Amino acid sequence: MLKKIRNVEIGGRIRKCRESLNYSREALAEKANLASSFLGTIELGTGSFTAESLIKLCKALGVSADYILFGKEEQGDLSQINAMLSGLDPEYIPFVEQLLSVYIQSISVSKK
Repeated sequence: MLKKIRNVEIGGRIRKCRESLNYSREALAEKANLASSFLGTIELGTGSFTAESLIKLCKALGVSADYILFGKEEQGDLSQINAMLSGLDPEYIPFVEQLLSVYIQSISVSKK
């Protein structure tokens, strides 16, 4: 019973991450190189997965295994930022870096 509850919680966290990125189940499955039906069983908590599948999901979602497995994010955890950036077309990354740099500089200046 405890294993079932844990699997449902893990699947829920994966689904929540997927939905926050506006990925369909099929899109995430493709990005993680997993079968869509397999991902469905994981999200519903009816199936289990290997460490290799966990790694693929973490990379595709831009989140840590700690978050997926335990629901914990360390302070300073950048998984949400990683998740947002993971779905971005790589050609836009330099613009994001530039915007972030300017924003951080403005924070530094305002603190002085």
